[in-house]
Amino acid sequence: MSEPLRVAVAAEGPTDFTVLKAILETILTVEFRLDPLQPERSAAFGPKEHESTGVGWGGVYRWIRQAREEGGGAVSGSSVFDRHDVLIVHVDADVATKTYASTGIKDAPRDLPCGRPCPPASDTTNALRTVVLNWLGETSIPPNLVMCMPSMKMDAWVIAAVSPENPVVQKADWECRADPLSQLAALPKRQRFEKSQSGYLGKYDEIMAGWRGVAETLTEAARFQEDFLSGLSGHGSNPNA
Repeated sequence: MSEPLRVAVAAEGPTDFTVLKAILETILTVEFRLDPLQPERSAAFGPKEHESTGVGWGGVYRWIRQAREEGGGAVSGSSVFDRHDVLIVHVDADVATKTYASTGIKDAPRDLPCGRPCPPASDTTNALRTVVLNWLGETSIPPNLVMCMPSMKMDAWVIAAVSPENPVVQKADWECRADPLSQLAALPKRQRFEKSQSGYLGKYDEIMAGWRGVAETLTEAARFQEDFLSGLSGHGSNPNA
């Protein structure tokens, strides 16, 4: 019996980890294990092991800096790849509108903000990918690393999955909306949920059921799915659903 695919995740928060797990359950036919590396101190992820890097995109940045230092200047040299087949690094595209000072990061590069007019979402995500590559200490994306960059937030994917018939979701600028969760109010009262670990777990099956439609209509969702599956082509098993 073959070993399960080992997937590590550095994400902004626990709800993002939940969404990623639902996506992978939808697109993979092989057994896999999903390990949360960031945020490290979330109560959802068990005991504390070392100093917290924090949550949000600032936490992802700090975790990457630690992994990069341990890897000799590049994340690809980190021991994370001794224990995992692939690493998913998640930051929302709205990070392109932020500053390092807004999350308490000092002595940072001067590459934020880097946002571009949207649509298309790809102009902003391409600029932000260059920024994240710099965080990683890489000149190109390593073959065992996949960037996940929902535009403008992971919540846009969730709302599109659970409420695809929403006319606002169907608009061409849905991926450019700064606050996709505002559309929760458009859901029937019995279908509404909170942005919390329990709220997203309660929508887990709906996220799975709606993912294919999300990947067919939202450009950055399609990009993540394609990048993830392409990155597994040399793993020795057929990952495609």
